[in-house]
Amino acid sequence: MARKFTIILTLFAAGLFAWGVPLARLFGALQPLIVALSIMVAAVFVRLNRGMPTLEWKTLDPEKRKDLTTSIVSVNVEYGWIIGINAIALLGLITLSVVGVTEASHWPAVFRRIASGTIGGAIALCIARVAYVVWRDIDIVRLQKRLIDGSAANDAIEQQLVIAEQKVKEFKAANLRRMPIDKPKIWGE
Repeated sequence: MARKFTIILTLFAAGLFAWGVPLARLFGALQPLIVALSIMVAAVFVRLNRGMPTLEWKTLDPEKRKDLTTSIVSVNVEYGWIIGINAIALLGLITLSVVGVTEASHWPAVFRRIASGTIGGAIALCIARVAYVVWRDIDIVRLQKRLIDGSAANDAIEQQLVIAEQKVKEFKAANLRRMPIDKPKIWGE
């Protein structure tokens, strides 16, 4: 579903830019676009540097632990793709800025529209991919929460079982005996 949404968003933005945004106007926005994409790449590099969370792995359910580590590896692969997509977009924007507005204004109208649409589509794709990975990160944090809460609940249950066993031993060590229980007497007897 997310993949289809990304494709639709990218194609819509590309069509919108090709139809409504002249290439000459985009030259004024190239520098801020390059900065924005660079910030996205830097954010992805920072996130990529975090790696696996530090948890007490032995106390976690093996299946849930496997789901968590698989999800983390999968999202790290997504980070690689985002860096690649952003690098291609940055390369295109930098190349276009080197070409310059005067040179690009001599291109045929079809090429100017294609260039404008490509820029719009690339920016939309970069934003959609970063948004997707943020969503995936939130999913991973939720999975970590369930694992940690489950582990804490299991620890609490184990502590209560130990306390209960200790109390039973104390009762047995006290050598308690049943006392005969007399039937209740009616008043006045």
